[in-house]
Amino acid sequence: MTVNFQDSEIVAGWEDILSKDKYRIMFADIAASYPDKKSIYVDYEDIDAYNPDLAMFFLDNPSKCLHKGAEVVRSSLPPTWDMKDTVNLRITCLPRDAKVEVRHLRAKHLGKLVAVEGLARKVTTVKPRMTQALFRCSRCGAEIWEKQRGVLMKEPLMCSNPDGSCNKQATHFELDSKASVYIDTQKIEIQESPEGLRGGAQPERISGFLEDDIAGIVTAGNRITINGIVRSAEKPDRDKTTIFETFMDVISIEFEEHEYDEIQITEEDELQILEMSQDPKLFDNIVASISPTIFGMTEVKGAIALQLFGGCNKEMDDGTVIRGDMHVLLVGDPGVAKSQILRYMSTLAPRGIYASGKSASAAGLTAAAVKDEFGDGRWTLEAGALVLADKGLACIDELDKMTPQDRSSLHEAMESQRISVAKAGITATLQCRCSMLAAANPKFGRFETTGTSITSQIDLPPALMSRFDLIFVLTDKPNAKTDMKLTSHILNVHRRGEARHVKDDAPMVVGIDLKKIKENTQAIKPVYDQDMLRKYVAYSKRIVPVMTDEAMSIIEKTYLEIRAQGAGENDSVPITARQLEAFVRLSEASARMRLSYMVEGADAQRAVDLVQYYLDKILAPNGGQWDIDNLSADYTKKDRNELNIILDVIREYGSIDGLSEEEIISHSLNEGLSEDKAKRRLRMMKEDGTLFSPRNDGRYKGA
Repeated sequence: MTVNFQDSEIVAGWEDILSKDKYRIMFADIAASYPDKKSIYVDYEDIDAYNPDLAMFFLDNPSKCLHKGAEVVRSSLPPTWDMKDTVNLRITCLPRDAKVEVRHLRAKHLGKLVAVEGLARKVTTVKPRMTQALFRCSRCGAEIWEKQRGVLMKEPLMCSNPDGSCNKQATHFELDSKASVYIDTQKIEIQESPEGLRGGAQPERISGFLEDDIAGIVTAGNRITINGIVRSAEKPDRDKTTIFETFMDVISIEFEEHEYDEIQITEEDELQILEMSQDPKLFDNIVASISPTIFGMTEVKGAIALQLFGGCNKEMDDGTVIRGDMHVLLVGDPGVAKSQILRYMSTLAPRGIYASGKSASAAGLTAAAVKDEFGDGRWTLEAGALVLADKGLACIDELDKMTPQDRSSLHEAMESQRISVAKAGITATLQCRCSMLAAANPKFGRFETTGTSITSQIDLPPALMSRFDLIFVLTDKPNAKTDMKLTSHILNVHRRGEARHVKDDAPMVVGIDLKKIKENTQAIKPVYDQDMLRKYVAYSKRIVPVMTDEAMSIIEKTYLEIRAQGAGENDSVPITARQLEAFVRLSEASARMRLSYMVEGADAQRAVDLVQYYLDKILAPNGGQWDIDNLSADYTKKDRNELNIILDVIREYGSIDGLSEEEIISHSLNEGLSEDKAKRRLRMMKEDGTLFSPRNDGRYKGA
């Protein structure tokens, strides 16, 4: 039961608390730099240290306690202080039991001081709100000050001039808007953090009002904790109603200082994490804990595990920011469990968002401009999936099904990790410092491994594909040995699932040893449970590893050797600086996984092996020379050579009327181009406008 406190006891408590040196320094700072600084921030722990009962009383009666605190603040100001210049009293660092999720706010919280964590989804512009209105009587000119609360203007009921007779009859008052007192106010809407939602729950939202010096410091996409008093307001319906809307009068705002602050790591957890990091089989165990119900895919799971830990974001001396987050693309035949991996990772990552490209628009992934229902119908920004996944993992399925306009909005988000918005008269930049795990299907439904390159079967623009650090092609081809293992694995998964739902001593199940089934399928059980792995990842983000000379030498040697393959007669570009940065990010992630402050040779080798593995599959599935233009350009070096042969043929043999298709193919055969390739190149050149027929008679000229 909460102890009741008299006004004098509350005032005495505030006087004692505000007499501490740190608050005296705040008063002196405000006196010297008002109005740039106009708030006293009191730590809740100081109230609790003075009197725990008073601290509990404060949470239940914040309006009364803050009012008394404001009186003490006014009395603590210098005698020369103009009392019209208000100084705010703000409480920060509320205890854990005062933190309430938006979905758990109830009628019992009305009038109480609570802390709510979430994402700023919508933010209005800062506007002035009148707090003291000056009215003049139209009969006698008397000045009447009327305190304003809420949104609706309150006028005087009668003239207060004792000399006049206005108070005895109805009169009209004129507002002196220039002399009235205003305060800055802003309305924000915060949404529950995605990591707190499991099972596809719809995130709840609540509005909050920010006033004075804290108005204007929040932007859409910020992760914040708002400390404030829960209020209720009647719905603005034509008819009176007993159903009220809730909102918050915000007293203070705390910005998230560190990634994954919402994940609590106890001392016991820390000991377990440090013990895990010493395990020589750590990497294999983490890979085995990623979607163990999916058979095989060891390289893919290894890459996703490294993506989870990520490289280090770096800010250089000139302000340039180099991203440390990695992007991984899975392209594969239907039924190879791409979507299943994405959904699993969105729940495993400490901060994961899942979105499907088929149903998402650019606004749904980046940001939307929406009409502001808060007040005057102006446009405000609403953060999309990538902004909500800031400092987390964005899992985007069906990337190839997005429209080209929507896909183009991802370019800046992936490379610069921010989103520039220019919609409905709003120009803004939002942060989206997240890793992206995307999945796409082949252009023709299933990969053809012979006769055509794999990259030509992926329906994604080269500019987008080049931004992925790792691209994995997952094919589904009949293979007796693999099919047998896959069949056995899937059946064991289902059998273990059945056995887990039946009690061992169930009388209905006769002749089946349920205990033995569970023992034989232990490999399907993850080595580390999801909560522990999530804490491990959050803990690892504190570490910024530095490359050793050995690691740097391995990466440098590998990169230069691959680059050298493109010199001389080949004259192709086998690898670019983007892959070099991928080497660095992957090796940093490998060191972070071990909780090591040094990137060692083994980490660099792991990164090199992964990049070479995916490039071999993508650029040279049947062996041969690498050409990064397969990924990053519309035409490879080989394509350009073949196109030039046809253009040379037209220039050399073509008359004023051009050349027919049969003549072009005939001359191309003499230049070493096969008939199939010549026909394919001709079709491409006609489609992109390199060749055209002026008379539409089947005779072609170069554009």
